[in-house]
Amino acid sequence: MTDPSSDVQAALSTLAASHSSHQEFYTEITVLLTAKRYHQLTVAILKFTSDPSSNHYNDNFLTLFRKVLIPIQSKLNQLALSKIAWNVASSLQSKELGISLLTEVISTLDDLKHRYAKLYAESRLHLLKLTTIHDITNSASITQGTKTFLKEHEGTLQELSSTSTESEVATVHSAYYQTAMQLYKAIGPAQEFYKMAIQFLHYTPIAEIGRKDDVHALAKDLCLAALVGEGVYNLGTVVYENSRLLEALDGTSDSYLVMLMQSAANGDVSAIQTLQTHKNELEKLGCKEQIIREKIMLLALVNMVFQRGSGERILLFDDIASRLEVDSEQVEWVVMKAFSLGLIKGSVDQVDGIVHVTWVMPRVLDDSMMMTLAERFGEWANKVEETRDYMGEHIPAF
Repeated sequence: MTDPSSDVQAALSTLAASHSSHQEFYTEITVLLTAKRYHQLTVAILKFTSDPSSNHYNDNFLTLFRKVLIPIQSKLNQLALSKIAWNVASSLQSKELGISLLTEVISTLDDLKHRYAKLYAESRLHLLKLTTIHDITNSASITQGTKTFLKEHEGTLQELSSTSTESEVATVHSAYYQTAMQLYKAIGPAQEFYKMAIQFLHYTPIAEIGRKDDVHALAKDLCLAALVGEGVYNLGTVVYENSRLLEALDGTSDSYLVMLMQSAANGDVSAIQTLQTHKNELEKLGCKEQIIREKIMLLALVNMVFQRGSGERILLFDDIASRLEVDSEQVEWVVMKAFSLGLIKGSVDQVDGIVHVTWVMPRVLDDSMMMTLAERFGEWANKVEETRDYMGEHIPAF
């Protein structure tokens, strides 16, 4: 009977001979395999298959996976093996072959012992299937299958956070949310794509998103989803927390999206001018001007309220009209819309043209907003101290 290890060694020798430029890599793999240093072996192959500069050697990825890793699969970390399987599958020109490879790997993973590795691999399988939607006719079955998969594994994802390492949590969550993000990019609505994209970015470093074009596409899609997504009003989550992602749009034809997002997040109605200037581009992307214009108005009102102290939140209709650059007749509609969406709470005196605001929605703040908030806390602390001193001086002792 042939020694399996000799077959693996023979496969490595063939690979090394085929690609002399990677002789050092294959020598390292051979040494690690001989020494049975399986962890280091897995790390080295994962690094090799993850390197974009190695992509033109992807014809060898499949051989490396099948001839070297599969024979020693039981000795490897199954999550790492699944990550390598994804690198191999996604690099293949034939998507059907990639789908087949991931399906084979999933079939070898135990539902309990390897549940997180299996969740990762299944997430990647659904992601790869989603990329075939434009090539085949059964797109409805693919999207429905993906929706069912995501729903069924929400609980597993939550359990992962309390039972695994930080690295494992990030890896599996990233794969799960990337699949969800791709699903809702394909079928909508925009707000669901936005939610999944924000989660994906929480677990995924910018450097791991992919090629420069992939980062650009995600930045563009996220801006558009934030601008038109129903119920998405905290644009600071994109502008401030994901500013590095938006840098991908700098100096490109889509840079206006960053200016539009920044102005809208700051409650600056000058965003409407940017909106009008790029109306045609946005319409071609399927974005309705009226939806974005309305969001800019509402965020301008929210920012106006936020900039006032808690004791100064009685707003005149005329002041609102001036800030929002609208006619006085439109003020009541904007205010009532903000109330109905839960952006602010309070009451309206239509007779006197006054809005009394008691609450404004929480929001992500930039450095200047944080400084303003800190100043308010300082003023509040001083008032509390003054009140305490006054009470101490005027309340008689018993």
